[in-house]
Amino acid sequence: MKRLAEFIIRSRKGIIGLVVLITLILGYFIKDLKVNPDVLGYLPEDDRAAILFREVGEQYGGNDLVIVGLEGRDVFTYEMLDLVRQVTDSMRTIAGISYVTSLTNVIDIKSTEYGIEIGRLVDEFEIPQNADELERIRAYAMSKDLYKGNLVSADCTSTLVMGKVMTGADRTKAVEAIQQKLEGIPFGGRFYYGGMPVTLLELSNVIIRDVKFIAPVAFLLICLVLYLGFLNKRGVILPMISVIIAIIWTMGLVSLLGYELTIITNVIPVILMAVGSAYAIHVVNRFQEEVKDDSREALKRALSFVIIPVFLASLTTVFGFISFIAGSYLTMIREFGIFSALGVLFSLLLAVFFVPALLAVLQGKDAEKTKNKTAPAFLRTLTLGIERWALNHHRQVLWVWGLLILLSLLGITRIERRVDLVDYFRENNIVQQSEKLLKEKFNGSVPLYVNIKGDIQSPEGLKLMKETQDFMDGFDYIPFSQSVADLIEEMNEVMGEGKQIPDDQSKIAQLWFLLDGQEIMEQLVNFDLTEGLIQGYVATTDLQVLREIEINFESFAREHSRGDFQVEVTGIPIMFKKLDDSIIKSQIYSLILAILLVVALVSILQRSFLRGLLTVIPVFVTLIVLFGTMGLTGIPLDIATVLTGSVTIGIGIDYAIHFMSHFGKSFLEGKNIRASIGQSIEVSGRAILLNMLAVTIGFAVLLFSNLVPLQRFGLLIAVTMIVSAMAALTLLPVALLLSGESISKIFGKRESLRKRLNIYKK
Repeated sequence: MKRLAEFIIRSRKGIIGLVVLITLILGYFIKDLKVNPDVLGYLPEDDRAAILFREVGEQYGGNDLVIVGLEGRDVFTYEMLDLVRQVTDSMRTIAGISYVTSLTNVIDIKSTEYGIEIGRLVDEFEIPQNADELERIRAYAMSKDLYKGNLVSADCTSTLVMGKVMTGADRTKAVEAIQQKLEGIPFGGRFYYGGMPVTLLELSNVIIRDVKFIAPVAFLLICLVLYLGFLNKRGVILPMISVIIAIIWTMGLVSLLGYELTIITNVIPVILMAVGSAYAIHVVNRFQEEVKDDSREALKRALSFVIIPVFLASLTTVFGFISFIAGSYLTMIREFGIFSALGVLFSLLLAVFFVPALLAVLQGKDAEKTKNKTAPAFLRTLTLGIERWALNHHRQVLWVWGLLILLSLLGITRIERRVDLVDYFRENNIVQQSEKLLKEKFNGSVPLYVNIKGDIQSPEGLKLMKETQDFMDGFDYIPFSQSVADLIEEMNEVMGEGKQIPDDQSKIAQLWFLLDGQEIMEQLVNFDLTEGLIQGYVATTDLQVLREIEINFESFAREHSRGDFQVEVTGIPIMFKKLDDSIIKSQIYSLILAILLVVALVSILQRSFLRGLLTVIPVFVTLIVLFGTMGLTGIPLDIATVLTGSVTIGIGIDYAIHFMSHFGKSFLEGKNIRASIGQSIEVSGRAILLNMLAVTIGFAVLLFSNLVPLQRFGLLIAVTMIVSAMAALTLLPVALLLSGESISKIFGKRESLRKRLNIYKK
């Protein structure tokens, strides 16, 4: 390691120049970085339900609805219906909107003296003003399931205008255009905006706001912590310069490779700010501990000691992030793992090469100030208190940790899971308010599709569609469904032959002829009439319901797929259920993989499996506390909190590694166990506590995020960092004390290890 240190000092100007060049190149591409908030857009390309979901969108004019809710005193007035017409016309002109449905253009089938009339519920070109006529329309509309609860609320105070967004169109731009158009329409009531495109637009806006606000706040708070810890500018500037460069490299690479910011990857800058600064903190801290007379020699000694533990700490963090590649259903979680791991590697390289190169350039300029600085009083007091507690009250330490573990095990049994995107927003957000309206007064906005392939104009095909709808109607959480079979049945009833599918193919052909050219048909059957779509709306995103939908509907599809007909199910509920499955799968796989990789790596680099197990004790305890905290506080497993386990392993192990590295060095130099523990807490403990404070504050800033999952993620990581650091400084020392004579066996014979230590120093 001394040779590496000498190389860094000798090549300091070249290293600094290379870093500046890379930073300028990758920084240039950040201007092209885009935001993609579409969680469902990251579904795997080979998943059958996801493939069918996309196909439905392509065949039937889109599978995303923009829903505009109008809430006033009474829908069935001339003024309100005229407003509905204006909103409908405005939405029709928006690029990317394929079909618009509202009270003023919805299909209406009725009997007249001349036979069947297929017209509109309300004539948009001649909206009635007569009170009696308006009352007649009200009574008629409220008697039809097609309108009541679907387009108008039961209390007649709210109505919906629904626009389908074409597959491939820019959904967020379509929503923005609609909102801009409606801003110019005077209305004494209130507009609500719902549907997946609205949710995605709001997610995009929130992500941008978070990036602009949270990262600078995290930067300032971490700088404050570093200054209080080091009491000099160098201790602040060097770690933060290195971490800013690591962020520029990482985000520049994201843009260069054609990836986009998502709800998950947008926290990478905050993560790198909190985590990446740790490596430079340990380098600067060790340098200040070694400074005596010659700052160049101090830098060599500091690097010789700190490179191995910093390298080990960063690799374990990398493995924690890489573990997300396993078991992740959403590709954006894999992207988060890959780019976070790359960011950590960049932080490591900058801490080991760039920071020492800067220290070498600055050597002598403020060496006197550096060597005379002592640790801040609060750090000295805190480490002294921890040292006394761990060494003199180890039974107390075990009791405290034992009770905390028991309480956490109780909490683990209460963990919930959530996948609803609406749950990502605060209660005062427009998405939450709109969803509340849709759930309370309408049939919901979560589409469920059953696609039937075959001769859908035949009596068998239409009856299969009707049988499917009857099956859907059997579930309370599916209040409404629609298909072409509904229209055929209704027309047959108007003809006086009962509300049923005719058995005669020629009768069906006659009725079908009357439907040709109707806009609604393009949303229910494909162009060559070989497929039909049943559209249903699910009024909840409760996981138990999603589980029932997946089991019951997929079973129904298998049982009713036969010779000439194939039945398949897709829709948002199926996607959400798969997302939930992936959260559990990802949590299990990533935790197992992260633990195995970390234990193996620590054991190999420390040349002892027992030493590796000792090192991971704090992390195991922290994981129990983490999941216990989630259960006890009601924080669910979701798309963001599922990341906390592996992040905790990757970051939390750093504290134990630095403690064990210092303990091993002190023990091999001839000190007994107590003295080695005391010195480790005194010296490494300061850096650990400082690092813990920086990481905790960095993640705690996410509490100010406008996305609820990121608030939960920030809180959990902040808590686990405190727990992990305290476990490394109290529980690990007690474990070493209780090991007694076996410590010598774990670390090997003194004489042989002293020789090994000399080799290690070289």
